[in-house]
Amino acid sequence: MRPIVCTTRGGQASRRTQERAIALAKETGAELMFLCVADPSFAEVKDEARTAALCDELTRLGRSLLCMAESRAEKQAVKSQSVVMCGPVWRTVEEYLRQVNAGILVIGAPQTGATLRPFEPGDMDRFIDRVRQTTDTEVVLVT
Repeated sequence: MRPIVCTTRGGQASRRTQERAIALAKETGAELMFLCVADPSFAEVKDEARTAALCDELTRLGRSLLCMAESRAEKQAVKSQSVVMCGPVWRTVEEYLRQVNAGILVIGAPQTGATLRPFEPGDMDRFIDRVRQTTDTEVVLVT
């Protein structure tokens, strides 16, 4: 069975997404991989050194969030791995799915009212279609 990749950013919505991914891994016996994408573009920093420093800080935060996700999986007797990658969200997720030959991507739906959203609601549908076509990965959208 090909791995399950769960993208996560933290917060209540991400916990629901993580729980769905953990349940799928437990049900199928597939390897579970948590992915956090540190995308510094939201800050619109033009200086390369500051962008690199921001990416480093986001990566550290991402590792903390993923540590909690792995702990949730472990409590349900599901082994997992995690990785933080820095870059634009869409491209980085697609690259990682190809790299690990993922079978399923579990991703949370954009939350209304969130200040920082990597996807607008219409963008999510386009992203899901693109992932299915370019990576041969099934997508589970958690609302």
